[in-house]
Amino acid sequence: MKLDQLRAFIAVVESGSFRAAAEAIHKTQPSISAAVKALEAQYGLQLLDRDSYRPTLTAQGKAFFKQSKKLLSQVNQLESLGHHLAQGEGQQSLRLCISQMSLTDHIIGLLKSFEAAHPQITIELTTDHLNGVQEHLIKEKSDIAIGPSYGLDDRHIFVEVGKLEMMSVVHPDLLPELQAGAQKVKQQALYSLPQILVSRAAEDQAHRFVLPAGKRWHVNDFQAKKSLVQAGMGWARMPYYMIKDSLDEGRLVRMDVENFTSHSQFPLFMIRLRNQTLSHEASQFWDHVKAAV
Repeated sequence: MKLDQLRAFIAVVESGSFRAAAEAIHKTQPSISAAVKALEAQYGLQLLDRDSYRPTLTAQGKAFFKQSKKLLSQVNQLESLGHHLAQGEGQQSLRLCISQMSLTDHIIGLLKSFEAAHPQITIELTTDHLNGVQEHLIKEKSDIAIGPSYGLDDRHIFVEVGKLEMMSVVHPDLLPELQAGAQKVKQQALYSLPQILVSRAAEDQAHRFVLPAGKRWHVNDFQAKKSLVQAGMGWARMPYYMIKDSLDEGRLVRMDVENFTSHSQFPLFMIRLRNQTLSHEASQFWDHVKAAV
């Protein structure tokens, strides 16, 4: 029995399919299938029933899965301890990944208060966007993440730590023509004006608030997004805290689009993996933020 085989088996059970498991742990689907079959052959068991649409645990598989989870948790704890000892007592960094859109004054305040309370802990901070935040956890590049609910599922433990207000905006000179005398802009009126999206790649499909048709421009960060909209080259949904100054100064105006979520508020979460044992430093951050909120 190999750890890779156990990880493949657990991923299939938790994700619900061999394809989803391959995506979750960044392996090919044939390698996932081969790993599970090798595990079954080693013990002469059928762990998964493959006759239905999705693979389901057999009675033997349920017992094996329960113990597999316990074993993998212990392995993760041992790996965490090994890394901690290798780096020297007190030298392990706290690795955080924060969604670009989530750097509100409230979230930054939580970081500042933690630094003030724990000056001996070094923080390695990374930002990403959408599902990329959770990928940092899955690839073990970060201990804890902060961001919206994109990609969250049963693999994650998460605590609400704040709110984010989003608003559709456009250059003030463009709004009268787009409205055409109405209070709300019809979606068709926006098809020729690019919707500016922040994406890790142009093929990123994780966006929830996108018009079904029309031009789309993809940029790497919110500053580029804001600059293009302020130049009258497109429209976008933006975090309110990032554009408050532009709205106050008249460089941007709010826009309400017909049959579209032009304005919304949603929660921000502190996130970690359920089967991951937090380092001492990460545990201190988790407890500090929970207490603060």
